[in-house]
Amino acid sequence: MNTKFYIDTEANDDKAYRLAMQFACELAKKDSNMKKIVLYIHTKQNTGWFDRLFGHEDVKRLFNGLKFNDCPVPFKLETKLTYKSAMYGNASDIVICCGMDADDILKIDDYHSVKYIIAIPWLRRLTDKWIKTWNAFEISGKEHGDDEKLSEPSEIVKIAMQELTDTINMSTGISHPMDNDRAKTYIRTLHKYEPELNSDIVTSYLIRELNWDTQHAKDIGKLIETLNIGKYFQGGEKTGLQNYYKRWKANK
Repeated sequence: MNTKFYIDTEANDDKAYRLAMQFACELAKKDSNMKKIVLYIHTKQNTGWFDRLFGHEDVKRLFNGLKFNDCPVPFKLETKLTYKSAMYGNASDIVICCGMDADDILKIDDYHSVKYIIAIPWLRRLTDKWIKTWNAFEISGKEHGDDEKLSEPSEIVKIAMQELTDTINMSTGISHPMDNDRAKTYIRTLHKYEPELNSDIVTSYLIRELNWDTQHAKDIGKLIETLNIGKYFQGGEKTGLQNYYKRWKANK
């Protein structure tokens, strides 16, 4: 599990990028297992911040890796396309997410090579889901209250999701037909009997507390969202759902 940080900022904030890079260097000094600091950007064209900070020639060198005198490990620019190889390997990267939204950052949460993540939002509201999912630590010194945390699901939802976690193959999520049917039965039951079933809250809980891979948790969120917008899905039980709910309620 990697450690999460963010800076409470938006748009063009060169100070935030300097702070994130300095903070990453301090992490690397304290953790000798770190091999590099990744500046994670959308595409090779999204380098404006670093052009201003370092100049165009150094930015070109950053794509191959560039080491600065005051940092023990090199910095390297990576895009969403080039950084896919980092899904595997030892936890040896610090990743600074540059203007990424929550879904982009959630994807690299599962990368084995990533030990620390520092998010610099472009629009704060588009990063909030990731920040609240992990209760990420704000590194600029700004203080925040409990409203920074995403709400918890109800106790019955927690019991149902723990039971689902215990019965499916966690390495494949709900891709197996039997696991898929079970998940759909559970979601259909909760949607019918719980006063509210929020896809973001449940997805975040699965990732944060039950150690689901992000994509597998999002598959559950999609089932919830399908029912919440009045649509339906095929599969899963449609009768006897009350028995499931009664069992979960008895275990509260």
